[in-house]
Amino acid sequence: MFKKVKFFSGKELEEWQPFLKELSKDNAKGILLFVGEETPFDYEKIQPLLKEMKIEVWGGIFPEVIYNGSVYKQGVVGCAFKASVSIQAIKNLGKFNGSFPEDFISKNTESLLILNDGYADNIPLLIETLYEISSKEMTFIGGGTGSLININRPSLFTRDDFFAGGAIIAAVEDYISVGINHGWQPIFGPVIATSADKHILKSINWEPAFEYYKKIIEQDAGIKLTADNFLDAAKSYPLGILKYDNEIILRVPIRVDAKNNIILGSEMPENSMLMIMKGYPDKLLAAAGSATEQAKTDFESKKKTSPTKALIIDCITRVLFLGNRFKDELKIIETKSGSGVFLFGFLSLGEVASTGDKYIEWHNKTVVIGMGR
Repeated sequence: MFKKVKFFSGKELEEWQPFLKELSKDNAKGILLFVGEETPFDYEKIQPLLKEMKIEVWGGIFPEVIYNGSVYKQGVVGCAFKASVSIQAIKNLGKFNGSFPEDFISKNTESLLILNDGYADNIPLLIETLYEISSKEMTFIGGGTGSLININRPSLFTRDDFFAGGAIIAAVEDYISVGINHGWQPIFGPVIATSADKHILKSINWEPAFEYYKKIIEQDAGIKLTADNFLDAAKSYPLGILKYDNEIILRVPIRVDAKNNIILGSEMPENSMLMIMKGYPDKLLAAAGSATEQAKTDFESKKKTSPTKALIIDCITRVLFLGNRFKDELKIIETKSGSGVFLFGFLSLGEVASTGDKYIEWHNKTVVIGMGR
């Protein structure tokens, strides 16, 4: 999948040209860039350097990036592809009509790498469309771009544009195995999202959503839950959408509005079956290990060799919950990956994943591991 992975601080504009040239050496087929949100990224000044490249260059802004098992708020991780890759940019997901060029995914495409603005609308339609136009054997991995410092800042870029509210999908003619897990535990349910409108959860079991959620959290946490302390308490109690195969897809409660609706970080379908979830650090760490083992086992089974690189996509809200123990999660991923496997990636605003044997999902508070050579 990746020929080489490089890092530089991003502090000086002059560093960009040698960095990009180094990545493009040895017949690289494309360059993917992960940029930490505190990096002084001036697209107008950097774009001419991107235009000089004879191959596709694209990427996103993230809360933090991961390189060699360490995290950086400032810095750029560059990934050079050794396999053929084609990209498709969607500038505005809110106006996405569910169509792609017929030749975008070739018969040799084995994996789709997806970056989408974590604050964008219509992410479920994007996911549904990609599932419909892809073969069953393909794997899918990606995550939400965006800044915690400035949510209105554009967070996606190609050689041609720097934009917000969209997505960039890369069709890669190489295999990357995928492991997915979250480790959050159900403590109550199932209940029904009896009224929901995209990011707004209006009622649970026909009661105002906040009032219903509040009763459960107050009983478990022994606190009085209000709109003022909602975010601090809710980070430990996400909502889980119960799927037909008993998999639970998480959603992040962000705040309460004046009508006692719960505002979520991602869209939720109306009439979803919900579980109230709770976080236990040891369970989350174990889940990261399981996701890594899944990716490693699948790669070795298909390719009959060991992976050399592990792409980590870890939700920023999960990292904020773990706090100082996030370093333990990275250590577990390193240990489970095995010796000689290089760790890199980013902290995301939502995660996209499928192992190729089930529907693609848009996750929150989840860790996704991709392995390749």
